[in-house]
Amino acid sequence: MKILIALAATLIAVPAMAQETTVEVVNQSSLTVSAISGFPLDEAGDFIEDNLGGFFDDLLPGQTRIARFSGRCGPMLAVVMLGNGGELRTNLDTCKDHTIVVSDQPAKAE
Repeated sequence: MKILIALAATLIAVPAMAQETTVEVVNQSSLTVSAISGFPLDEAGDFIEDNLGGFFDDLLPGQTRIARFSGRCGPMLAVVMLGNGGELRTNLDTCKDHTIVVSDQPAKAE
């Protein structure tokens, strides 16, 4: 499954393990990804201010990294911070999605 987020980034996340969910983040953009954080979503789709984790190290263009989130898989808001001060946000379901791809190109409809 691919999900479009601002600046044409696509998302797909990774299967959960016990009390941890991992998401592979692939930076195919021309910008540095400076961090990613995840927040759980409630039944209405609103995010809950409870940071589930992620990573806070630079991910340069062309690099890939695993982001780790606490808790079981489920709906979450992923916030991708860019080195230029920009921010990308999207909702995803970490039970179904496996990778986040950040790209300068718009996502193509499937």
